[in-house]
Amino acid sequence: MGKEAIPGAKELLDALRSRGKHVLFVSNTSSRSRLQCIEQFTRAGIQIADEELFLASEETSHYIARLKPKARAYVLGSKGLYAELEKEGIAILPSENVDPQAVDFVVVGRDRTLTYDKLTTAFQAITHGAKFVAVNNDPTVPGRNGLEPGAGAIVAALSAMLGRGPDINMGKPATLLLEMAAQHRSLKPHECAMVGDTIDVDIVAGNRAGMTTILVLSGNASREDLNSQAAQGDGRPDIVVPSVRDLLDMIA
Repeated sequence: MGKEAIPGAKELLDALRSRGKHVLFVSNTSSRSRLQCIEQFTRAGIQIADEELFLASEETSHYIARLKPKARAYVLGSKGLYAELEKEGIAILPSENVDPQAVDFVVVGRDRTLTYDKLTTAFQAITHGAKFVAVNNDPTVPGRNGLEPGAGAIVAALSAMLGRGPDINMGKPATLLLEMAAQHRSLKPHECAMVGDTIDVDIVAGNRAGMTTILVLSGNASREDLNSQAAQGDGRPDIVVPSVRDLLDMIA
């Protein structure tokens, strides 16, 4: 989200909550902590409960901890991702002089300190049996002066070297994060609606997870995008609304 709330967002959330609907914010972030995300919502005038926030970085950490408690991870990512993994008792291996055979998981997020050597170590660890985990596959992310490489760019580099993709994809458009969010509220996917503004991420993820999908045209997508190849098949939304305010009118 940006520095300001989208017009109608606060009113929509209030309306949904007043009707007893569960609201979850599902984010692909691999670099921001839970506290940072909540503070950003607060600055934008949106109040959210702690349990309403689902982060790819956190859920990746939970998932790995369930697969192998006290696992050893080689991480291409930020301090925020390190912190989430360490909270789950996962040992973060040093960036240099690592025995590839000592690595259980290679976890890939957004890494602004990525080097050739770090990429090589990650590759060698995976070829020696470490599981390849992508926090998300976002190719780019907004930066200070425009778009910058995202976690997906690093995932793509490793995938090209390996000749295959990750063993675990957490973030959208993979379905795992949405499925875990639904389970958190004891809901089945068909009982949920995925509201988003990105066809190839939000809408594809929602459709693949079996949710009703609602595309809002006040963000990344435009009406012209509905005629693109991306909006076909899994990218075809069930409902299209010009803005969040229009969605509010629909449920009023």
